[in-house]
Amino acid sequence: MPCPGVTTGRVEIPGEDYGQIQQAVDSGRNLWRLSPVRTAQVVGTQHLGLRERDSYTFVEQYYDPGSGLQHAVVRVRHQSCSYLVELYQPERQGPKGIWVVTEIIEV
Repeated sequence: MPCPGVTTGRVEIPGEDYGQIQQAVDSGRNLWRLSPVRTAQVVGTQHLGLRERDSYTFVEQYYDPGSGLQHAVVRVRHQSCSYLVELYQPERQGPKGIWVVTEIIEV
């Protein structure tokens, strides 16, 4: 039984400009974007129906040779439901690159 109010599938946040977000992080703002877990938490809470107090667990980070991009997976326990939040680094790879949520899958 799905949890109502949680967005699943492909994620598109209107007006999200990856270049501007990366610039903000480079100048010391929104540093939570450097953590896949914190990005899943903040973006999930603001846009996708998740809650700050849900349980967020880092699952894995991997390199996709096809796109040349780093990806990460975060598991979220929300009420009686579990989700996998998929993220990737669109602008810069590695510890200084921002993370962006691309998909939420119910498991």
